[in-house]
Amino acid sequence: MTTQFDLSTLNWVRQQDFSDPAHPVDTSTAVVGGDAAAGRIDFFSKWEPGTYCPLHRHLADTVSIVVEGDHYIEEVDGSRRKRLPKHYTCTPKDELHWEYGGPTGSVVFFSVTSAEGGVFELVHPDGRSLGTITVAQMLAGEVLDL
Repeated sequence: MTTQFDLSTLNWVRQQDFSDPAHPVDTSTAVVGGDAAAGRIDFFSKWEPGTYCPLHRHLADTVSIVVEGDHYIEEVDGSRRKRLPKHYTCTPKDELHWEYGGPTGSVVFFSVTSAEGGVFELVHPDGRSLGTITVAQMLAGEVLDL
């Protein structure tokens, strides 16, 4: 199956949380494919300029491709990695981090296949689990309340 995507017409689900000034959250996610039985989900996420997604760990290896803008990964120790458009990576399961968009924001394509069906675990900076996001939830358009 081959499909072209117009990012402006996707069904974006937005998450915002400005309670932590050091990591303001303003991201949107658009699911473009998946199969709950197979544990696979394909989606785009976009970050508004200088904003983050919540602290999280991937529950399965995750393929990502930066589509637009400069994209950053911030580790809990404060170190950062910059990823430019067309950057491909496979993030290993269990890596705890924030992600954020550069000065113009960013758009990243993700593909996850999870044998157990979990995609992300959201984590409070103090280490407490805030819950998991599953393939089935994402396919249903649900997001975990922050």
